[in-house]
Amino acid sequence: MSVPTTDSKMYQTMQRQPADILRLLTEGWDQAEQATALLAPARRIFVVGIGTSLHAAMIGAWLLRAAGSDARVVSSFDFALYPDSYPLTAEDAVVVMAHTGVKTYSAVSIQRAHDAGARVLSVGSLAAEHPGSELSLRTVEREQSAAYTASHLAAMTVMALVATVLGEGRGASGVNGFRAAFDRLPEQISDVLARESEIQPVAEDALQRQIYAIAAGPNEATALELVIKAREAAYVPIDALHAEQFLHGPMVAFNEGDLLVAVAVPGNAYDRMAGICAVADAMGGTLWIVGSPVPATPEATIFALPELPEMLSPLLSVVPMQMLAYTMAALRGTHPDTFRRNDPRYEEAFGLLTL
Repeated sequence: MSVPTTDSKMYQTMQRQPADILRLLTEGWDQAEQATALLAPARRIFVVGIGTSLHAAMIGAWLLRAAGSDARVVSSFDFALYPDSYPLTAEDAVVVMAHTGVKTYSAVSIQRAHDAGARVLSVGSLAAEHPGSELSLRTVEREQSAAYTASHLAAMTVMALVATVLGEGRGASGVNGFRAAFDRLPEQISDVLARESEIQPVAEDALQRQIYAIAAGPNEATALELVIKAREAAYVPIDALHAEQFLHGPMVAFNEGDLLVAVAVPGNAYDRMAGICAVADAMGGTLWIVGSPVPATPEATIFALPELPEMLSPLLSVVPMQMLAYTMAALRGTHPDTFRRNDPRYEEAFGLLTL
């Protein structure tokens, strides 16, 4: 079966990611320095977002913690509506991840931070408007596909630059190796995008199976991102959990023939990820492992990735997830750009609420 490769904005946007990331890695240091000046004195940093931006916020918080900050990730909905659970003072800072700048609870979160006297920054597209933000960190042009790809990768990259400057200023060992990894990253992304032939058979097989995605540490967000992308692009049922959560109960629903997508990269989580993959293999599951091979599962299909510092690994491991979601959409004949608004019933239903 032939997969169309140029008929959607999602695909075209994915393909420009190496250039987008190279531009940020070349031009993004000035805004990272400005952000560091605002964030360095903060007692706590809340990183908030919703949807794909929540996943970027999860990575952002991991990166800021690597730089020595007390960083906490919260959904913008919870942050906006449960202020007693997330108290703010003027000693705190808030980073709002919002690609378009128009979502309801992103705006409320910025206003809440502003009212508390906290430092407030935002991360969004070149055209995003974030009224009340002291500094808007810019990523890429506003996406034309509803399935965000480049904006997510760029938002993570922006936070990685901020963490690098912040951590280096503090002498934090957690950011060691970041700059050297940045030098290789655009080419590595390009190399992954060129491996479409490895993705298509996995996507064809996945459409015949129940799909589970697992990961741990900073890559928990990578597994969750696959769910959002696969559901909104291809409308396929898929579940994702932190690997240890999957093991502690939900794994009993895993059946022979089910597909496990596992992100297993070198780092603190690798050994446990490898062990859980071995359990799934013993249950008769089919495994697609993104990252490094697991010796106990020699029959697994491996999508090998070059090694990065674990905190930066989501910047590369998310790309195969985007490709898998797109390819499943192409095989199913669903349009990944539309958010299903090309169906009048869904268009009318979505009109009942404001995102």
